[in-house]
Amino acid sequence: MSQGRDLLSRHCPNCGASLDGAGPGRTILCRYCGHTFQTAPEFNPPPRIIVVRPSVAQPVPARRAAGRSVLSIFFTLFVVGVAGFLSVRGRSRAALVNLPSQIVASAVADFMWDTVAGPPIPAAVGSTSVEGFVGRIRTRGDDSLYIAAFEGAKLGQVWKVGPLGTYSQAYQSTFASVLGRSVVVTDYRANLHVYDLATGHETRTLKLTDRAKGLCTATTGKARVWIEMSDEKDVVFDLDAGTTTAAPRPAWCPESESGGDCRGWLTRGPPRQGCAGPDGAPKVSAFQAINVITDGDASVALGKKHPGTALPVAVGFDPKTKAVRWQAAVASGDQTAAAESSSTAVMDAMAGGRFVVSYELTSKGWHFTAFDAHSGQRVWDVPLRSIIGIDDPEGFSLSATRVYVMRSSSLEVYDAKNGALVGTLGE
Repeated sequence: MSQGRDLLSRHCPNCGASLDGAGPGRTILCRYCGHTFQTAPEFNPPPRIIVVRPSVAQPVPARRAAGRSVLSIFFTLFVVGVAGFLSVRGRSRAALVNLPSQIVASAVADFMWDTVAGPPIPAAVGSTSVEGFVGRIRTRGDDSLYIAAFEGAKLGQVWKVGPLGTYSQAYQSTFASVLGRSVVVTDYRANLHVYDLATGHETRTLKLTDRAKGLCTATTGKARVWIEMSDEKDVVFDLDAGTTTAAPRPAWCPESESGGDCRGWLTRGPPRQGCAGPDGAPKVSAFQAINVITDGDASVALGKKHPGTALPVAVGFDPKTKAVRWQAAVASGDQTAAAESSSTAVMDAMAGGRFVVSYELTSKGWHFTAFDAHSGQRVWDVPLRSIIGIDDPEGFSLSATRVYVMRSSSLEVYDAKNGALVGTLGE
């Protein structure tokens, strides 16, 4: 199921909810899961499928038979070539609806990256020193949810656990968190599972009082995760003790600041550590802060030019003294080509001394760019590949070595040092 243009129905392609007034050719925001998609245009005729089968009714002259054989071979090679090209281009299922079903089955992956659950969690998965990751995937056939681990060298799947229910059953209550060498997972049956990070082997199961609404992991101290519960009986799970204790939201699980969430307007995944609202930004002429993100001894305020054309701007400063260290336009090159700051584009993160942020061009092209958090020097700037349907990035996560960008139903992995594309997962 694609999360881009909905070609088949007036239902949300992400959660399946029925949407009133979702007429043809409109961009719709699902009020149930927050997914944005574009409905089909008014005129959408069914695809033409040409079936070529050998004739056995009457014998034909050898010359005509040879001609038909050549044409048949040419057509077959043409169709296979088209399917192969689209597969290499990484098209989603929505891009392939005009092909025969036999080709669709061979041209798409058997799972999607479930962007609703948020970006992946970087983790030491696999036998190499290359960073791997853990996250939620969604199978295409039966629409089941799994938690899966991938190694970072070739982005290969190491293990997956599940199924954890169908998407409609479990998408609001299935979460994962990495605690040391363990992965904590909640399911829609109100269970908490603990799996070994290396093997996916289940080591513990606990019963919760209700379904989970979200997880938040402690960044220091004991291996703990705070679980927000649907019945408001929130708990902290202590991995070492194997117990849950009733607890309000701890200080290490920040609430999203109004207007200052670094994850973007879709706010997918757990709260971003070090992200705060605009009040912590220094006063800078012709600059209006949107959020502030801090990592160690470096802070960066993401904002926009104000007054004037609201082009995105970043300001680096000392988090203790508020002394401004640098100021730079987020978009590189000609600023007349940059789109104004919007809620869709406001997503930023900082790790390994790099501040990474997205921006859009007026030609509808999306870029990710990285700055040295202390000096403001632009380290790299890369365009995102164009995809069928709505190609806005749907959030990302950052580590010292990798950038993980969610694109509709897929995941793109970039090298955090130079911006080079490592690979694409989930198409």
